Amino acid sequence: MRKLFFIFLIVTLSFSFDSSKIKNLMGKNQYNTYKKLLTKIFTQKNYDIYTILSKLKNNGLLELFFNKAKIVHTRFVFRGGENIFNLKLLNDSLIGLGYYYFYISQADKRDDIYSIEIEFKSEHFIDPVSLIDEMRSRGCNIIDVNRDRDIFNYIFSCQNPKIKESKLLEDKNRRYINSKGVYWIENSSFKKIFIKTKKIDYWHPSIWFYDDKLNLLNNIKVNKKTTKLTIKIPPYCKYIKIMDMYSGENFKRGIIVKGLK
Repeated sequence: MRKLFFIFLIVTLSFSFDSSKIKNLMGKNQYNTYKKLLTKIFTQKNYDIYTILSKLKNNGLLELFFNKAKIVHTRFVFRGGENIFNLKLLNDSLIGLGYYYFYISQADKRDDIYSIEIEFKSEHFIDPVSLIDEMRSRGCNIIDVNRDRDIFNYIFSCQNPKIKESKLLEDKNRRYINSKGVYWIENSSFKKIFIKTKKIDYWHPSIWFYDDKLNLLNNIKVNKKTTKLTIKIPPYCKYIKIMDMYSGENFKRGIIVKGLK
């Protein structure tokens, strides 16, 4: 991991107009070109990083597109939290923005700092405002964003993470539909879960149990068509992922779930 990767960890939570933060995000040439306009856009003394990015984007001053597609590198640093959970939150956020094809080119863990770098081919950078919105919806706060030439660096704190698509397990029947055929259920204190599918579905159960840090507790698979199933929930289980062993197509018409004491 490059030394530069950790240099930018020492940050402040707000930036004044003349602090060079805007110049860093825009690039020196573009900053100098629009400097007079910027003084009219940024009229207060201090702004948080999200507001800076939003103002630049809304005024067409944040260049994100290239002349042609190229390999894009982006770095992410997570301060605190659980590595497995942090990675899922980032992965879900990127998929939410339409980035399905990317891979991790570097990863590093030092004390409570977890950092990764991804790369993908695209005609533009990740929209930082949209990415921050996605991460916020999953319980992550943005600390800083800066730019090292053609690489955007993001620093997040995910102290209260949540799986955005999870549904709370209740003591009454609840029906959920997911076209992808993957269902996340959040457990509180139930000892068992009842699951029912449409009779026309060909569900081959694959059920995963995780604790609050997304450590795997158990996995149950049933290699035959199933329409009803009641199974025990292991102790300390926070999240339950319900899938089909073979294809989401077998399981996309919806399920009914209920928690049992």
